Amino acid sequence: MADLKDFQRLLLKTAKEMPEIGIQVIKIEGLKFIKHNFRNEGFDTGAGIKKWKDRKKNDNRGRDITRYRTSRRGKAGSFNKYGRSIQNRALLVGHKTAGDKLTNSFRAVRAGKYAVAFRTYKEYAQRHNEGLNGMPQRQYMGPSKYLDRKIFKKLKREHDKRLK
Repeated sequence: MADLKDFQRLLLKTAKEMPEIGIQVIKIEGLKFIKHNFRNEGFDTGAGIKKWKDRKKNDNRGRDITRYRTSRRGKAGSFNKYGRSIQNRALLVGHKTAGDKLTNSFRAVRAGKYAVAFRTYKEYAQRHNEGLNGMPQRQYMGPSKYLDRKIFKKLKREHDKRLK
């Protein structure tokens, strides 16, 4: 009889703890997911990574804007200042931004009793994520089966840990 009461007590305790644990898991896994997308320079849908469109390197007339055209200023064909600044730099990472990058600006906050919201103070974040005002869409947050699987696995691990 004592075993049944202990088990019932354990179940009640776990049922009370799981909503709070779920919120924490969603916060952590959501922020990891955003970093994951920035590292891969694409959005992980669960069926594969949808890569972001590359930077525009040609002007409206089709000329390369990353290289000198004549030798008046630098050697023709070599990288100009803009070309050197974007060479080997990841997408959505500003030039000389130190730690103040879009990827580092995200915070997870509680948005109600059982909800989590991801926020950033960068004004241009929505424009990039949704592709507004002529900007190509470079989505880094949104519904994803990959994220759902990660959250589910972590919640299952936490649940199993408590009922062990």
